[in-house]
Amino acid sequence: MMPPSFKINSSNSKNSGNSIHKMVGDGNTTSRNRASITGKSSESIIIKAVNDPLVMDHNDEKKNKLGLDRNFMMKKVDNTFLSNSASKALGPIAIVGGTVSIYTAALTHSSTTLTPLSVFYLVLLALNYSVMPRISKKYVSPKTNKESVALVEEVVKMSMGIGGFILTECAMGVTSISSPTTTTTAASSLQSCVNILQNSLSNWSIESTLLAAGLPSALYAIQGVLTYTSYSHLDSVTFNGLTQIKTSSAALCCYLVMGKVQSKVQILALGLLSLSTMVFQGTLDLILKRSSNGGDSSEKSSTSNNTKSGNTLQKQENTTIIDGRKQLILGIVPCLAATFLSGLAGAFSQRSLQTVVGSMERNAYFYSAEISFISALCLLFSMMSKKIFDASSKNIKSTRSESTKDVDTVNTNSGGYFDHWTWKTFIPIIVKASGGILTALVHKHSGSVMKGFSLVLGLVFSALLQTALDGKDLTMGQLIGTALVLLSSWLHFTNPATLALS
Repeated sequence: MMPPSFKINSSNSKNSGNSIHKMVGDGNTTSRNRASITGKSSESIIIKAVNDPLVMDHNDEKKNKLGLDRNFMMKKVDNTFLSNSASKALGPIAIVGGTVSIYTAALTHSSTTLTPLSVFYLVLLALNYSVMPRISKKYVSPKTNKESVALVEEVVKMSMGIGGFILTECAMGVTSISSPTTTTTAASSLQSCVNILQNSLSNWSIESTLLAAGLPSALYAIQGVLTYTSYSHLDSVTFNGLTQIKTSSAALCCYLVMGKVQSKVQILALGLLSLSTMVFQGTLDLILKRSSNGGDSSEKSSTSNNTKSGNTLQKQENTTIIDGRKQLILGIVPCLAATFLSGLAGAFSQRSLQTVVGSMERNAYFYSAEISFISALCLLFSMMSKKIFDASSKNIKSTRSESTKDVDTVNTNSGGYFDHWTWKTFIPIIVKASGGILTALVHKHSGSVMKGFSLVLGLVFSALLQTALDGKDLTMGQLIGTALVLLSSWLHFTNPATLALS
């Protein structure tokens, strides 16, 4: 007899069985579904997750959210890129706009000393100065003989000077003698051009060339030697800092040679110009860092030296004194002398171009040809002297052993004057030769002091080229230095000494 709790109604047993069977069936279906989720392979999980409506809704929501986040990040990156691009372009635009505004306002100022032609030559010289290092580095091989490059450059510049002299003199002469009522033929124009050139060169002599161009050429040659000597015994910070007084040296030498006076505002402008160059090139920051670290390093060295013996300390002090004297004699003094000679040569060049020297008033192109002719003769003399010296030293070394002689022969015969030359080598030569012509034109129409402003403006243009071609951002020092350059230019151009004296 079964317990009461286990009694099952027969009528309900079938239904219960069906219910149980249904439940079992549903359970089997559920178990199969669960097995699809909790199966052995991860692929079944992915399949169930994809087929599940709830999971699909969750995935769609997640995908939509991820898409929104991705779109937001892309927009944020685009905005950041646009802001960076705008900030990069803002500096060059401000520099170009400021330069144009300053020079345009200076031209229209009532007290200005500039003319449109002088500004044109100043800007061309600045552009030439800015592109010259880049072109030389690209087209001149480091193995190229530099003396041959300099010699060909002087020959090209002499040719350009003679050609410019003929064209300008003939054009001015033909324009002055022609009239609307007269008709000129090619033969008559050629004859008048020959007559004009003969008239222009009637007072020329070798003595006048030596007087007008010989002295500046010699001064520039001595300056080059002194510059090389000082650069070999000075660090770059000290050398760049000392050479920033070139423009002030030119102003002083113009006063000594020609009696050209600078007003007080112009003197202040020259000081700002020198400061702007140091700020622009980062020299001022390096000097300040060195001065700030000088005290700490001296204290550390004195503390460490106290632990050394007396003899070692005395030797170190003697070495320091000797190095300091060597730096002063072979570094600082030649650098200052080279800076002064640069200003003196510029003053003599300005005098030769703006006054009558040797009974002849010189054309800027003709003066460039004279300078190049003398420089080419000096280079030829230097190259011949070096060749003779190398030949004599080779004869002396020929008495050595056979192995040593073979080595010396290979060393002395390696490399000719025109090895590693290509047609592209003439590109920087022509550009630099045109820079020499432009320098003479600036001396003629503006003066050697204005050449200093042109060279500093060339630094600004070179920074713009780096930004445009190399993708380098302008530094804060370059922006501040450019502002100082423009300010000093405005002060110097609009405050001439004549108005100050009156």
